[in-house]
Amino acid sequence: MRRIINSIILLAIMAIALPSYGQGLKAFKLKNGLSVYIWEDNTKSDVYGIVACRTGSVNDPAEYTGLAHYLEHVMFKGTDKIGALDWATEKPLYDKIIAKYDEMADEADPVKKEAIAKEINELTVEAAKVSVSTEFMNLIESMGGKGLNAGTSFDVTYYHNSFPPYQINKWLEIYSQRMINPVFRTFQTELESVYEEYNMYQDNPSSVQQEFISSKAYEGHPYARPIIGLPEHLKNPRLSKLIDYYNDWYTPENMVLILVGNVDAKQISGRINATFGRLQAKPTPERKTYPDLEIKGRKQYNAKIGYYPNVCLVYKGVPSGHPDEKPLDIAMSLLSNNSNTGTLDKLTIDGELTQGFAYSDSRREQGRNIVRCIPLYDENQRRFESNKSAEKKALKAIEKVANGEFEEWQINSIKNNMCRDFDRRMESNTYKAHMLMDAFISEEDLGQVLNYKDEVMAITTEDIKRVAKQYLTNDYLAIYIEKGKLDKSTKIKKPGYKPIEPPVGKQSLYATQFKNMPIGQVDEKFINFADVQSKQLNDRSKMYYTQNPENNVFSLTLRYGVGEREFRKLGIAADLMNNAGIMGAYEPQQLKEELGKLNATCEVSANSNYLYITMEGYEETLPQACQLLARQILMPKLDEKQLSRIKGSMLGSRQQRKENVNALSSALMQYMIYQDKSSYIDELTDKEVYELQISELTGDINRAANYEAEIFYCGTMPFDNAYEVLSKNLPLVANEKPTTSPQDKPMATVTENTVYFLPNSDAEQAQIYFFMPMEKFDKKDDVIRDAFNQYFSGGFNGLVLDEIRGKRSMAYSAGAYIGTPSLPGNPTYLFGNIGTQNDKANDALDVFMGLITDMPKNADRIDNIKSYMRQEMLTTHPSFRNKAEYMRSLQRVGYNDDPTKENLPKVDALTFDDIVKYYEENVKGKPYCIGIMGNPKDIDVKKLEKYGKVVKLNERKLFNTKDAMF
Repeated sequence: MRRIINSIILLAIMAIALPSYGQGLKAFKLKNGLSVYIWEDNTKSDVYGIVACRTGSVNDPAEYTGLAHYLEHVMFKGTDKIGALDWATEKPLYDKIIAKYDEMADEADPVKKEAIAKEINELTVEAAKVSVSTEFMNLIESMGGKGLNAGTSFDVTYYHNSFPPYQINKWLEIYSQRMINPVFRTFQTELESVYEEYNMYQDNPSSVQQEFISSKAYEGHPYARPIIGLPEHLKNPRLSKLIDYYNDWYTPENMVLILVGNVDAKQISGRINATFGRLQAKPTPERKTYPDLEIKGRKQYNAKIGYYPNVCLVYKGVPSGHPDEKPLDIAMSLLSNNSNTGTLDKLTIDGELTQGFAYSDSRREQGRNIVRCIPLYDENQRRFESNKSAEKKALKAIEKVANGEFEEWQINSIKNNMCRDFDRRMESNTYKAHMLMDAFISEEDLGQVLNYKDEVMAITTEDIKRVAKQYLTNDYLAIYIEKGKLDKSTKIKKPGYKPIEPPVGKQSLYATQFKNMPIGQVDEKFINFADVQSKQLNDRSKMYYTQNPENNVFSLTLRYGVGEREFRKLGIAADLMNNAGIMGAYEPQQLKEELGKLNATCEVSANSNYLYITMEGYEETLPQACQLLARQILMPKLDEKQLSRIKGSMLGSRQQRKENVNALSSALMQYMIYQDKSSYIDELTDKEVYELQISELTGDINRAANYEAEIFYCGTMPFDNAYEVLSKNLPLVANEKPTTSPQDKPMATVTENTVYFLPNSDAEQAQIYFFMPMEKFDKKDDVIRDAFNQYFSGGFNGLVLDEIRGKRSMAYSAGAYIGTPSLPGNPTYLFGNIGTQNDKANDALDVFMGLITDMPKNADRIDNIKSYMRQEMLTTHPSFRNKAEYMRSLQRVGYNDDPTKENLPKVDALTFDDIVKYYEENVKGKPYCIGIMGNPKDIDVKKLEKYGKVVKLNERKLFNTKDAMF
């Protein structure tokens, strides 16, 4: 062990101003150049692991964009060991597939290209008979791995999941093995999945707009290209180029292993060297360099690609790690921030803009400063103001910051909020890991990254004035997004390939050996709810308290037991409260400033069951912050300009939603489940919105505050101290009204199979929804219900995604699950969703309904499912901040302790026959509804009749048409 430890460079992080959790970080390099970051935290119930590579779409060849993203997809398909049943037979087939892709890329004749694609399909089907491309995912499931996924950005590609601490040796083994001789099996099916992903983005105006903005903001740099790749390259891939990309960029010196959570660096450093040390050291190619964009004067671009107008102003920025990065973050926060005290925030609060916000976009090689704003919607004229007027207003707000017209308290408030947000994020394994990953990708010094708070607090007002003046100049891009239909001329048609059919019940020699690997000691640690303290605050209201062991940031949630079900306008009133003042004391912006000086943020929201008030800050100012909150709730000063803005925003949104494919598909889904009680139908009419008055909304807040409340507090002060502060300062009344919340929204009764079809020729992707009401909820069924969910729809391993995407490439997104209500005795339900090309919709639905009507039986999966469920139960614990609310949700359904104690024996006794029985009793043959939105030119409506009565819908049926203004 000593020899191994001496072979690495060990860097201990110490003597820097961090909370105690910062001391658990260790960083070292292996001999092959691979970096390792380990952050020990034995208070966590699991470990979060990442393997990241310092490469992304930025290194895609100009003539083969999309390679980095393609590679991320096929890195799950195994190696010459993982998933290989007979590599000697498979390898020649694999080599032929690689050669055929080169041949197809060189072929210009479309007919011949299609013929080659068919040959590739035949070879792929043949190769699938001697391999298991899902084996990697199956093995991760078997060891209790959760959240398995990957991501590709411009500068990084990373692979991640969380897992039980005692499975660390297995995780290190398989994550290192996946990097040794990877085999990009079923490349053809993954190509189709990426096509579907591309189509999904084409239906999303936000994605299309962001691509357009990037193309101008980063012109001349690969950042200007979409990460997914250009459509002409997606259609003409070369597998050989993908292999070249992997060999070039996935080098140990260009990679990092990150482990955060319940892990011991000393115990596992030798194992890390034995596993990841196997990766062969080799040099990384020299990166291309690109000149930064010269922006001189104002340059305007226009695009008609939005549902409503909006403006993007682009200024020069700095790359990640630049000395000006943090001062610029503060300067941009003077424009907009979480406390809503920025100059753009003021325009929104004053009703001058519908929305305005600003941020720094710092990437590894270049950066920009971005300002986005949506013009005000004039409720009387029933139209948005011009983009030009919005730009004018935004420029005045920017000018104030550029000229240094801000006060010292604003700077201090922003800096304190940045430090508080850092503390909050550092409570998360995931955030810590991603922070370390970002530092590696940008080649930033770890000490500086971890010393974030000291660096922020050291920034002076002069630093901020300097960067504001230097970067927020008259040299900028003005990008005008106007209303218009998206260009969908690059549609990719379905190819009609044969599905792959891997052998059932087979596994590789590697899988057998992997499953037999020894694991660490399994400690059955249950959630301890004894540290959640509670006490009555009033006749009905109750306080729940949990200790914060990590920092001095408090969080407070005040949950009044009434919502929009009783007061239909409460959601709008809550929205107004976010920019309200205090009667006779503070104007809205003044109250924001007072809260900012206290380093506290407050947010009000409402749903059908509750009115929520959440607050965060530092405990030393808790009494003052609560006093301001109480005064605002009891004497709110709601603002007429804000009401006009909210009314305009609501009406503007309604004006375009019949053209918005995402809104239409959501409305279809709601109609299918709730019929006339859909939230799009059972809503305020346009006339009611237009006639909203401040007085009635103020009354709704006052009336809601008369109901009993649950108060959830997390902080460092002792329980009795916290109780004293909150009982004296929160807006609670005596003799509160009793709550009837929560209630579950009644779902529609389904008596016959029905297909609701919504024709839409603008949808690039068809959206398919499935709904089946099921048995009443009882916690005694939790284990079998979860087991069915894992078998039927358990991520990559579930039947739905595997059959529809994995084997047949019919969709990028496909899933189904059994949903449960808030209260026992109410019905559960099976819900499914598929997003697929219109010309694949009929076929995809056929496959899904085949699973519903005659579920395939694979008893070999039961061991994996039981292993996953047992380990998932033991390692999924709520954070200390969410513990009390989690406990209350469990109590509502009948648990008084950690459900794992009651359910583990049920998992151990589970058989595959139990899953089959549950399916046959609760799913098979039961009535259902299907909702489909798509292009009637590509979807055979007649064929849908085999699944039930077809009901054609139109937009008017899905939305409230009473007193409609549009």
